[in-house]
Amino acid sequence: MASYDLRCTSCGNDFEVFVQGFLKDENRLCPDCGSREVEQLFTGFMACTSSSSSSSSGGSGGSNCPSSGFG
Repeated sequence: MASYDLRCTSCGNDFEVFVQGFLKDENRLCPDCGSREVEQLFTGFMACTSSSSSSSSGGSGGSNCPSSGFG
């Protein structure tokens, strides 16, 4: 399932749409005002890799991703 961040150009609402596959025109509908005048926001993402070696990273091994603070 893909997640797309959108902004309504009519009312300024930022919202997220979850769809299977690619974003289609029928998914471009503002939930607040019902307008189809929306633009896709391009947001960044972070890909994390895991490592089984603890000596090369100087840490406890595992993941090179920063801690999320949850859990």
